[in-house]
Amino acid sequence: MNSLILGVLFALLSYCDIVSAHKLNTSYANLVIRQDTLMLRFRIDDYDMAQLGLDTNGDSTLFFEEMSAGLPAVAEFVSDQVEMLVNDEPVRLELGKTDINPDNKGNTFAIVYLGGKLETAPVTAELTINFFDRFGSEHKSIGKVLMPGHSLEQVVFSTDTRSYRFGEGNEKTLFQQSMLFIWLGIEHIFIGYDHIMFLLALIVVGGRLRDMVKIVSAFTVAHSITLCLAALEIVSLPGKWIEAAIALSIAYVALENLFFKRLSHRWLLTFGFGLIHGFGFANVLRELGLPTEGLAVSLFSFNIGVELGQVAIVGIVFPAIIWLSRQAYQRRVVDGLSLFILLFGLGWLIERIFDMEYMPL
Repeated sequence: MNSLILGVLFALLSYCDIVSAHKLNTSYANLVIRQDTLMLRFRIDDYDMAQLGLDTNGDSTLFFEEMSAGLPAVAEFVSDQVEMLVNDEPVRLELGKTDINPDNKGNTFAIVYLGGKLETAPVTAELTINFFDRFGSEHKSIGKVLMPGHSLEQVVFSTDTRSYRFGEGNEKTLFQQSMLFIWLGIEHIFIGYDHIMFLLALIVVGGRLRDMVKIVSAFTVAHSITLCLAALEIVSLPGKWIEAAIALSIAYVALENLFFKRLSHRWLLTFGFGLIHGFGFANVLRELGLPTEGLAVSLFSFNIGVELGQVAIVGIVFPAIIWLSRQAYQRRVVDGLSLFILLFGLGWLIERIFDMEYMPL
């Protein structure tokens, strides 16, 4: 029996390692094209800066001095890995201003500007970003592009989609935009290991299908409400405390699994914590940036993606939970998994309150 529990815990740990490896690391690109010039601005975060060898003392932490000293290397890397075509002709990009800037959440970015002069008025433009061989296959670069006669476009560059063409005949349809945000929602759930832990804590105790549907539905309704309110900036809460509250919700549900046997109220508890998780989803969506055109469609699509990700996880896990509920050792396995999740929840809670970095995920 003990070996079974250890096996399940080892499998979960291995899965979490995979999820950690898929943690979203993101850079940001803004391209503004005018009649005779263009300007590119890139934001590269400290995680990606470390991949360029800026961590000179090898302590796995980048200090401001290391970032400043390595800024020319970041600028050179960006210049070498970016290509620009306008009207199918290459544009020579000149390095402009560079800087190190923090955002309002304490993240630090290298800012790199590239500029170019255009020989003819822009009709089409193609941007290619080749960061992925250095930053990893899971890296994403979120791009926003504005050119004359066209509305602001948002795209996601990845290892499989390194180039985008903009302009005449290449405008993204509302359907394409919605599919982009659906995929981003699905991806966020599968790399959001804290949300996965929360779902596992909720459903690992088992129960009837009707109870499971109530729990998932309560979570869906709740986080949809706060996702919309926060993404539209109707309600705003500090990101640090939202992330800490998400960790607390994980720890509490796991603790409840250990000490309470009657969980008929769980859907109400899930609704309350779902409101908190919705703010967490909104923080991610705000980082990605909601387009002004098709705002409602993009917001709805991202939420649909989140739901599809959740349904997929529940669909994978639920049959195993049903099988486990028929075994004599079910209680001990549930307790073991709940204790495992509780430790992670408490670890994240302390880490997020005190701005520490010691958790493996």
